[in-house]
Amino acid sequence: MNRRDPIPTRTQRGKRINNKLNKGKIIRIILATPLIGIAILLTMTAYILGVTVSTWKELDISKLENIQESSFIYDLNDEKITSIHGVENRIKVSLSEVPKHVQDAFIATEDIRFYKHPGFDIKRLASSLWQNIKARAYVQGGGTITQQVVRNAFLSQKKVMSRKIQEIYLAYQLEKKYTKEQILETYLNLIYFGKGTYGVEAAANRYFGKSIKEVSVAEGAMLAGIIKNPGRYSPLIDKESSMKRKDLVIDLMVKNGYLSQEEGEEAKKESIELVETPPDDLVHSFFIDMVLEEAADILSVKEETLFTNGYKIYTTLDKGLQEFCENIFQNTDFFPKSPVTNEPCQGALVVLDSKTGEVRALLGGRADNKPVRKAFNRATQSRRQPGSVIKPLVVYAPAIESFGYSPVTFIEDAPFTVDNYSPSNYGGKYQGWITLRKAVAASINIPAVKVLHDIGIDSGISFAKGLGIPFADEDNSLSVALGGFHYGISPIELARAYTTLADGGKYKDYTTIRRIEDPNGVVVYEFHPQKVQYISEESAFLINNILQSTIEWQGGTARRLQSLEMPMAAKTGTVQLPNTKEFKGISGTKDAWIAVYNPEYVLTIWLGFDETNSKYYLPSNAVGGSHPAEIAKEVMKYIYASRPVPDFEKPTNVVEVELDGKSLNERHLVLLASPLTPKDQIVLEYFKRNNVPREQTDYWVIPDSPKDFEVILSANGLPTISFVPTQYFAVYSIYKSTDNGEAIPIHRIEAGNQGKIQWTDALVNPGETYSYYAVASHPGITIDGEPVQSPPTSTITVTIPNEPEIVSGEKDLSNQEIQSQEDHIQENQEEEDDIHKISIQIP
Repeated sequence: MNRRDPIPTRTQRGKRINNKLNKGKIIRIILATPLIGIAILLTMTAYILGVTVSTWKELDISKLENIQESSFIYDLNDEKITSIHGVENRIKVSLSEVPKHVQDAFIATEDIRFYKHPGFDIKRLASSLWQNIKARAYVQGGGTITQQVVRNAFLSQKKVMSRKIQEIYLAYQLEKKYTKEQILETYLNLIYFGKGTYGVEAAANRYFGKSIKEVSVAEGAMLAGIIKNPGRYSPLIDKESSMKRKDLVIDLMVKNGYLSQEEGEEAKKESIELVETPPDDLVHSFFIDMVLEEAADILSVKEETLFTNGYKIYTTLDKGLQEFCENIFQNTDFFPKSPVTNEPCQGALVVLDSKTGEVRALLGGRADNKPVRKAFNRATQSRRQPGSVIKPLVVYAPAIESFGYSPVTFIEDAPFTVDNYSPSNYGGKYQGWITLRKAVAASINIPAVKVLHDIGIDSGISFAKGLGIPFADEDNSLSVALGGFHYGISPIELARAYTTLADGGKYKDYTTIRRIEDPNGVVVYEFHPQKVQYISEESAFLINNILQSTIEWQGGTARRLQSLEMPMAAKTGTVQLPNTKEFKGISGTKDAWIAVYNPEYVLTIWLGFDETNSKYYLPSNAVGGSHPAEIAKEVMKYIYASRPVPDFEKPTNVVEVELDGKSLNERHLVLLASPLTPKDQIVLEYFKRNNVPREQTDYWVIPDSPKDFEVILSANGLPTISFVPTQYFAVYSIYKSTDNGEAIPIHRIEAGNQGKIQWTDALVNPGETYSYYAVASHPGITIDGEPVQSPPTSTITVTIPNEPEIVSGEKDLSNQEIQSQEDHIQENQEEEDDIHKISIQIP
C-alpha cells in the first residue's frame, strides 16, 4: 500500500477481506471441477467478449504438416553446399532424431505437465487468468507446448483474451487428433530461436554449427533457454544472459528429475563453442542462381517456393574445382588490365562434363565485393562476339561433315573480295595455298571466309544453330565466319556446342541438377542426358584432331598449353577494337576467348570489359592464346593432377594414311606416299574411310627409261643424241663407250618439264666407232649407296666417217668448243658423284 493512500476504515477492510474470500472460493470450485470450470469460464468469457464458438477458426491440420521448411543444395558428391530459406529458416527433423536430454530441457522449461494435461494446464491457466484479472490486462500467457503449437500455426500473436480462449479450444482439439509425441515433434520444429531461425535443427546449425543429434546437455539447455526471449537470450546478442538462462534450465531439469545433481553441475561447467558467423548462403552464388532457376523450371513452380518447401537439390557441382576456379578469379594477375585505368578486366568461366553436359564449375564474373544473389552472370547472360573461336562450329565442322573437306584440303590464303566484303588476316600477311589444318591451327581468317562462301552461309549458320549457337536475323553475311555476330554468344552456349565435338558428335543440353527430392526423400526429378547424334563421330574426330594442332604446332594459337603434355583440343578467339573514330590510334582488343576440351571436360573462358570504350579495353597482347590460355592451363592442370588423361578415340571408319610430304608442301597435291618415300617426307593424316586419297606420289618412285632414244650422225658427221624425258624430276645421263672402252657418263640433263631433248657429242675421232645409251636417275633416292636408276635405253652404235662431209652453212667445231665439251663431261662425272653424296638413304 502506498504511504499516500488513505487508511481504510474497518468497513472497507471487511469488504476487501470478503472479496478475497469470495474470489478464492470461486477459484477453489473451478479447480475442484476442472473441465466444468473451464467450460463455464470459457463460455462466460466468450459471452462477455461477444465471441461465439461458431466464429472460431477450425483446426486445420494441413497447416502443421506444411509448415515452411528450408531446402538444401548438395554437390556432386552429395555433400551439402548450402541451405536456402524464406523468412523462416527451418530444417524439419523427426522426434527420434532429437536427443532425449534436449526434449527434457524444453519440457522442464516450458511445460512440466506436458504428458498429463489435455492441451491446457488448469493450474497454469488459473494462475495466468488471475494475474490478468488483477492487472486488468493480458499480461501472462500460461500456454502449454500444445497451446504454443496452436498459437504459432493457426493464430495471430496479438495478446487479447479472445485469442487466448480460442487457443485453449484449438489446443484441446489438437490433443484429440495428435499424440503427445507428434505434438512435441511439431513444437520442436516450429518454435523461433531468433535470427530468422526456426526449429531445433536449424538452431543447432546456426548457433553451434552442428546437427541437433550432436548437441550436448548444456547446448540443449541453451537452446531451450533462448525461446523465452530470443532477442535477449540469444548467445550471439547477450552471451552472459544466455549462459545464466542456460543454467536456470539445467536447474529445472535437475529439479524435475531429468538430471541428477551431479549431472547438472557437470553440464553447467561444460564449455560451449558458438558459431559467430552463420554459414554463407551466398557461396558459389553464380552457380546456385542457375540451380534455383533450373529447379523452378523443372518443378513448374516459382523460385520462392523452393525456399520454403524443404526440397533436397542434388547438383552437378564439383566443389573442389569450383573453389579452385574462384581462387583464380580472385587473382588479378590472370586478368589483363586496361592500359588507361589499370583496372583488371572482367571474365567468365564454364566447365562442362563432355559426356553429360553437367556443369562442373561456373563463374559469372570476378567479384570485387561480397557476392550477392542474382548478380549479373556473364557466363550465361552476357553475349559477346566470339571471334575465331566460332570458326570450327560454323565453318569447318559443316565443311568436313557434309562437303567432303578433309584436314589437308587446300585453300588459297590470298586477298579476297565478294559482295563488297573484303576480309583480311591479322597483320595483313598471306601464305598462299595452305591446308585446312594449318588454317585452323594458325587461325587464319581468309581460308575460313572462303570455306563458308564455298559451303554457303545458310549451311554454316544452320549447322551451328543445331549446336545451340544463337543467331540474329542480321547474322546473314560471311562475317559470321570470323565471329562477326550482331549480338554474340555466351560462354555456356559455346561450351555446350563444343561438348558435341568432345563427345563424338553427340549433342546434349547443359544442366546443373542431377536429382530433386521432396522433404520425405521421394525423388521427384532425376536427370538423364538426352543425346542426339548431330554430327558423325568420324567428322567430330577429324575436327578434334585438327584442333589438337592449335596446341601441338609451334605456330598454333593455343601453343601455351603445350607444357601440359596432355591430349587436348583447343580454339582461341580474339575480337579487335571497333574500327570507329573513338578507337582511332588505339592499339588493343575487345574480347579474348578460349575453348579447351578432351573427352571428359569442356572449358570455355571469356575475358573483357562489360562495356568497351576508350578508357576500358584490353591491351593488344590480351588475345585468346595469352591470358585465357593461362587460366585454362591452370584449370586443366588441377583437374588432372592425380588422374589419367583421356585421349580421343579414333572411330573405325577413320583411317590414318601416309601422305607424301614433298607433294603436299611443294606441289599442294594430296598424294599417297610410295614405298620409296623417305621417312622424313611422310606426313601422317586422318581421313574418313570413304574419302581416302587413291593416287600415289609420282615423285618417290624408280624413274622410267627415257623414250624414243635415238643417235644419228649430223650433216657434219657428229653423233646427235635425242630422247623424250618420262618424269619431271628425273636426271638423265648419256653414256658413251668405244669398242674396247668402258661406258662413261658424258652428259647430264635435268629435264624438268621439257619436251624432246637433243645433244651433240663433239668429242669423237673420225673412223672410230662409239656406243651410246641413256639412263634416268632419281636425285633424292639411293639404295645401298647407289642412286636409284631406270633401266638403260637400248644401246645405239655409230661409226664416225673418216672424212666428214661439211655441209654449207656448217663448220667444224673449234678446238675451244671441243675443250668446253671435255670440261662438261668432267663436270657430269662430278655431278654423278654429288648424287651419291646428297641422296637420301633408303633402308
